[in-house]
Amino acid sequence: MNKPFYSVALLAAALLAGHLQADAQTVTKVKTKTSKSAKATAGNLATPPPPPAEGEGPDGPDGPRPPRGPRGEHGPKGPHGGPRGERGGLQTITDVRGTLSSYVANNDDQVYDAFILKPESGAVDTVRFPRHLGQQLQAAAKAGSAVTVSGVRHTGPDGRSHFRFVSLTSGGQTINDAPPVRPTTPPTPETATAKGSIKELRRDPKGRIRGVVLSDQTVVQLPPHALEQLGDKLTVGAALEATGNLRTAQPGEARVAGTTAPRVVHAQTLALGGVKYLVR
Repeated sequence: MNKPFYSVALLAAALLAGHLQADAQTVTKVKTKTSKSAKATAGNLATPPPPPAEGEGPDGPDGPRPPRGPRGEHGPKGPHGGPRGERGGLQTITDVRGTLSSYVANNDDQVYDAFILKPESGAVDTVRFPRHLGQQLQAAAKAGSAVTVSGVRHTGPDGRSHFRFVSLTSGGQTINDAPPVRPTTPPTPETATAKGSIKELRRDPKGRIRGVVLSDQTVVQLPPHALEQLGDKLTVGAALEATGNLRTAQPGEARVAGTTAPRVVHAQTLALGGVKYLVR
């Protein structure tokens, strides 16, 4: 064999062996990296990230969210919007003996919802009761009757103390605070329109507007949030037009003797100062 040819053949064989060895090492490294990556992925799937600390949520778009305070069943202010314990829970019932002096109405509808009680000892009390009990109470106890009243003492926003009615006993008959009986067929609401100038602003004990009286004596009632938004637009002399449901007498209510039922409209739309509003 020719020596130069033999030398070239050996060189070619060496180079080929070197390339094969390098390729084998590359494949081994790739397999190793792939194996490590697979293990890391499996580890991430098997071990979820730790949950956020109690009271903390995931980060928002502007950074970590602040911790949330404790929440109860109805939120931090309880089911009625006031501080917890203000309403609900245990309340002490007090029995008071005395004379039922007179029935009174503390509303725009001229419907009895309270009576004046002159106790055997102590100061005179105003006893508030649900309006649907008016007829039952008047049938059981007329003005001047001796009664025993069970109730919960409450101080109103005006600072006056009164009883919240629980029961009344007179002449062996007892009337308890019970919910009204729902009619099998609910009445169909009657729509009405009220239009005129504001004659009077009706206010609650804290001085906040709770309704308006128009020039034709129609009472227009609005929800608190609507009254707050209208603000100083509700002024005596301002022209107002409202549409809504006309209030009708409810079963069990007793109207103030010698008065006619006022026209009361629960507004759903309102036109005031050239602007129309949807009331909800």
